[in-house]
Amino acid sequence: MLRGRIADGTYSAGGRLPGEHELSREFAVARGTVRHALKVLQDEELITIVSGLGRFVQPAPAGNVRPMYERITADLRALIENGSLPEGSVLPSEARICERYRVTRFTARRALELLEAAGLVECVHGRGRFVLARRP
Repeated sequence: MLRGRIADGTYSAGGRLPGEHELSREFAVARGTVRHALKVLQDEELITIVSGLGRFVQPAPAGNVRPMYERITADLRALIENGSLPEGSVLPSEARICERYRVTRFTARRALELLEAAGLVECVHGRGRFVLARRP
């Protein structure tokens, strides 16, 4: 909902977002849920925090800037394609990706899901994600 409001201009570029308490009342969710949603928007660089003032919508980027999960996917894809992550190797865990890129687990998971959808990696429950053999 918040991402949609930013996209449609309800929350304009440079404008301040409502506070956590107000958002949790409006959406009838716990404040922790609101914080998580706001962290995802921050990771996607749609909003920024100004200490003591609140959260603000980032101005629309000049050019075509991709969301953070797409940038992570592109980085990992490049490592697979250039052989740095050869067939059968284990991809970094969600936790490692979160740490390296300073993103939430949701963002890291979304990046890894894109690699799975592209047929580049597979997830083995309890063991991790592994690079698949390249298709001709």
